[in-house]
Amino acid sequence: MSAKQEVILSGIRPTGRLHYGNYFGAVQHFLRLQDAPATCYYFIADYHALTTIAGRRDIRAQTIDMLRTYIACGLDPARSIVYRQSDLPCTAELALLLGMITNIGHLERGTTYKDKFIKLKEDPKSEGNPLSYGLLGYPVLMAADILIVKADLVPVGDDQRQHVEMACDIAEKFNSRFGAEVLHIPRAVDRSALRLPGLDGSQKMGKSDNNTLDLLDDAATVLKKMKGVPTTTDPAPLDTDSTDPDVVIPKMPAGVGVLYRLLSLVAPQEVYLDYIRQYRDGGKFYGTLKKSLAEYCTAFNAPIIEKFNDPQYSDDFIEDFLRENAKRVTPVALDTVESCREAMGIGRSLYRG
Repeated sequence: MSAKQEVILSGIRPTGRLHYGNYFGAVQHFLRLQDAPATCYYFIADYHALTTIAGRRDIRAQTIDMLRTYIACGLDPARSIVYRQSDLPCTAELALLLGMITNIGHLERGTTYKDKFIKLKEDPKSEGNPLSYGLLGYPVLMAADILIVKADLVPVGDDQRQHVEMACDIAEKFNSRFGAEVLHIPRAVDRSALRLPGLDGSQKMGKSDNNTLDLLDDAATVLKKMKGVPTTTDPAPLDTDSTDPDVVIPKMPAGVGVLYRLLSLVAPQEVYLDYIRQYRDGGKFYGTLKKSLAEYCTAFNAPIIEKFNDPQYSDDFIEDFLRENAKRVTPVALDTVESCREAMGIGRSLYRG
């Protein structure tokens, strides 16, 4: 008898078009996992997206676009189960059940919640939906996402590791309190995520900061964004003979660093090395660097844009795809929820529409 395949789970919020930070920080890792002997679940976290909206936004359309972009990047519907979080409504039911045993103090120690709290103290108008119940309970919903599919591995970056640890704590508390190993305890694994800096020179590329290079940007947009990256006429010396991006880029001015980081990802190595040499030699080369980088980024985007616009992947195709994948994951999810209901004493549902 063959061994049971491990279950891998990861997700991303549909808060806008996928950008290079998403691709090199997460999507690229998803693509590698497709070749692993495992069951891969990837969900689009549209419930989680509601924690940051101030009014109605077409999250459904953003979800469709995101999934089309996933497929355009190489995510294979035949090898991965990709579903929309809200197409699994029993996730919300499990979150409610888990919330009944989760201490508020535990949630208030969450890094995401604390960071938002600090931001609001500094600028009360900085967030459209401040300190909501949904934000406080974000780790509980994330725990439900993880536990409902009986995930073994949850690839995360450093910013999400705490949430996985909280999911484990909640599951262990549930199992201890209700006297049975009902919930499967997952483990976080480092996805060695690259934290791509923003085009404005900030530490992280992010949609909310309007500093992204998007996978669907056309040539004109890419060039315009490259020209807007801040540079300096007096670059600091590198003080190292290394050409490793992880060594030399932190020694550069922030805006210059993002140019070289992108170059190291999309250009041939000899091109990257030549521009490292020019940096060390000094001189006026940033205009050429930006133009050259824009050409490589445009070439990187081209096949993704072409596949994204393929008539084969129409909105109807994507909706059918989501519908079928929801059917594939629902039996596993319902088994988890019904087991939790029974363990807590509510009993299994008498009706599931």
